[in-house]
Amino acid sequence: MTPLLNIMRALADPTRMRITLLIRQLELSVSEVVQILGQSQPRVSRHIKILDEAGIAERRREGAWVFLRPGPMLHHPAIEPLFSLPGTEDSKPVLRDLARLEEVRSARTEMAAAYFDSHAAEWDQIRSLHIAEAEVETAMRDILGEAPMGRVLDIGTGTGRMIELFARDAVRFVALDNSVEMLRLARAKLAGLPDAAAVQSHTEIVLGDFNGLPFADGSFDTILFHQVLHYAQHPERAISEAARVLAPEGRLMVVDFASHDLEELRSVHAHARLGFTDESMARAFAGAGLVPARTETLAGGKLAVKIWLGQRGNSAIESPKLRIVA
Repeated sequence: MTPLLNIMRALADPTRMRITLLIRQLELSVSEVVQILGQSQPRVSRHIKILDEAGIAERRREGAWVFLRPGPMLHHPAIEPLFSLPGTEDSKPVLRDLARLEEVRSARTEMAAAYFDSHAAEWDQIRSLHIAEAEVETAMRDILGEAPMGRVLDIGTGTGRMIELFARDAVRFVALDNSVEMLRLARAKLAGLPDAAAVQSHTEIVLGDFNGLPFADGSFDTILFHQVLHYAQHPERAISEAARVLAPEGRLMVVDFASHDLEELRSVHAHARLGFTDESMARAFAGAGLVPARTETLAGGKLAVKIWLGQRGNSAIESPKLRIVA
C-alpha cells in the first residue's frame, strides 16, 4: 500500500480527522485528546496508533505521559487541501473540539501561573543579583545578528522563554529539558503565543539530557545554553556533546554568570558551578572543536552575565566586549 493511500485511509475516519485537526493547532497529551473528544482512552489510542503508522501523527513519551504532534506525512502536498474543504473546520463536532482545546490552553496557562507564583520569590531573588533579563535578551539578539538561525536547539529550555524569542526565526526549533515539569511549562508558553499554530509547525519540545543528546551528528545550526550550564556537573562534557550535534559553520551560544563567590546559589539554588571564567570557557570550546567568535560581559548588580559565542570552522576571534550597566 502506498504512503498516500495509507494517509487517505487514516483520514477517512471522522474521529481521526478530528484528532489531526487538533494536533495541527497544538501538541497534546493523549489524556488531553481523550478529554477534548469525550471518548474512552482505549478507543482514542487505537485511532492514534493508526495515525502514527500512517505518519500523520507522531507519539513522544515523557515519563508517564505520551504527547502527540504532527507527523512528517501531515506535510505531504496532497494532504493540505483536505483541510480546506468546505465544512471541514466548521462542523459541530470540530467546533466543539476547538472550544475544548481552548479550555486545555487555559488550563495550561493556569498551571504555569501557579508554578510561577510558587517560585516567584526564589526567582526574584536571583534576578535582583544581575542585570535585567531584557538587556541580556537584547544582547543575545545583537550577537546572533542577521545571520539565519536555521535549525535551533535550546538546551535546558526551562520555561520556554527561548521559544518565545527565537522560534519564529528558525527553520526548526527544538526545546530540550530533562524535567517533565519544565516541559509542561514550555508547552504552556508555546500554547499562549498569539501565533501558536504557526510556531508549533516547526517547534518540538523534547525530553532529554545535555550529557547525551538524542540527535544525530550535525543536526543543528544554532545551539543555545541559556542560564543552564551552571547546573552541569561536567560543563565541558555538555559543551562537547552539544558540539557533536552542531553543523559545520554552526554557532553555539552560552549565556551564564561570570565566575562569582555567592555560595548560596550552590547551597540554596542547586547551582553546581559558581559561574565561569573566560579562560575556562575558552578551554571548553577548544576541547569541543569550537573557535571563540565573541565574548560579551553585561555588568550590573552582584553578578555579571556573560555571553560566549563559539563557532565551528575558521572564525575570527573577536576581542571581548564589556557592557557596563548601572
